[in-house]
Amino acid sequence: MPREEASILIVGAGPTGLTAALELARRGARPRVIDKKDGPTPLSKAVGISSHSLDVLEASGVSSKLLAEGLKVRHAHFHAEARELLTIDFSLLPHRYNFLLSLPQRDTERIMAETVAAFGLDVEWRTELVGLTQQADKMEVRTRRNGEEEERQSFDIVFGADGADSSVRKLSGIAFEGYTHRRQWSITDAEIASWPYEPGAAQAFLHRDGDVGFIIPVGDNRFRSVSNTPDALARVPGDYRVAKVLRTDHFHIPAKQVVRYQAARVFLGGDAAHVHSPLGARGMNLGIEDAACFARRFDDGTLAGYTDERRPVGRRWIELSERILSTAQSTNSVVQTFRNLVMLTIGAVPFLQRPLLERVAGLKE
Repeated sequence: MPREEASILIVGAGPTGLTAALELARRGARPRVIDKKDGPTPLSKAVGISSHSLDVLEASGVSSKLLAEGLKVRHAHFHAEARELLTIDFSLLPHRYNFLLSLPQRDTERIMAETVAAFGLDVEWRTELVGLTQQADKMEVRTRRNGEEEERQSFDIVFGADGADSSVRKLSGIAFEGYTHRRQWSITDAEIASWPYEPGAAQAFLHRDGDVGFIIPVGDNRFRSVSNTPDALARVPGDYRVAKVLRTDHFHIPAKQVVRYQAARVFLGGDAAHVHSPLGARGMNLGIEDAACFARRFDDGTLAGYTDERRPVGRRWIELSERILSTAQSTNSVVQTFRNLVMLTIGAVPFLQRPLLERVAGLKE
């Protein structure tokens, strides 16, 4: 079947689903895109857009719009108590996008949805997947729009990008294996005056008691802070003034992955396929890469190899992020001493930063 004639349903209109729509549309396909939400997320979830994601989104025209609105973060400073151990320099990346682009997810989704509309596709909001059945060489789909069940439809392919609680994954019977950490984390978006650290740089603070605090600028005098304590800003030291708290929330960190990324004519990407620690800023970016891979393989007629390509990437990052999380939160004095020594060494020898930078940027897996 010619790709222009294939019927594709994308469930979920976050960055993963919207990337799939964009990458398919620019190749001539006309997917249907549904999402049970009322519209693009009003919350600022992920903020870091990697070099590779900007590469992926360049062809559809999204990257230039993201760059126009985002903040280019060129440094990340790591501290143990009051001592700075390491400055990560993104300019060491061998890439034209040698920075981490900071932009709240709500703005990323808005830009992507506007570009999807420019391709002539509409995101069908308030439309929920409620049934999914294999029928010969099609997938029969039941949806509910504005609370009313619609007439059943059949699709050649269904791409599930509907998050960690994915209906596509559950209805397909694909196992989601792993665990969730018991420790509660917090997140705060705030306007901060008199910021005492480098403008436009990210900061990380590691404490002897295992508490950690991370903060990244997301706009003029606006910051996103994340911590493994009830108050995200409490573990970000410094002489500054919180002018206004914009948002607070709490969450637990999962580490889970599906046993396979596809079953029959159903494919999964993003949080529907893998979830892990936010340390490293790879979650949203992995989803964007999943979606781009799905669209490319659809165009090439090689979808059978989708799981083999993407699952190892997700597995490697989950394992690495768990090691980073464990080391950051460690209360063991020996582990802390070794960790701090490694950071000091990497800081003193910039060449050693490149392998880590390339992985965070999605340039090397």
